[in-house]
Amino acid sequence: MSDRLPNVDNLCTNPDNHTLHICELTKAGKIAEVVTLQQNPRFICGNCGQKANTEGSLCAPGPFHT
Repeated sequence: MSDRLPNVDNLCTNPDNHTLHICELTKAGKIAEVVTLQQNPRFICGNCGQKANTEGSLCAPGPFHT
């Protein structure tokens, strides 16, 4: 988890697709799929700090700047 982002439990901006978010894929042990979704991160989750290529893979996406 990122120290620079607030942790907000259960805040998902797209709950209909929550099972496809990186947090849920990680819990399900689908690590290979997660790695693919994080190869060129442009977004960061405001809940957990996970980074993703697309905002649709995160619960609370925001821009990620390297």
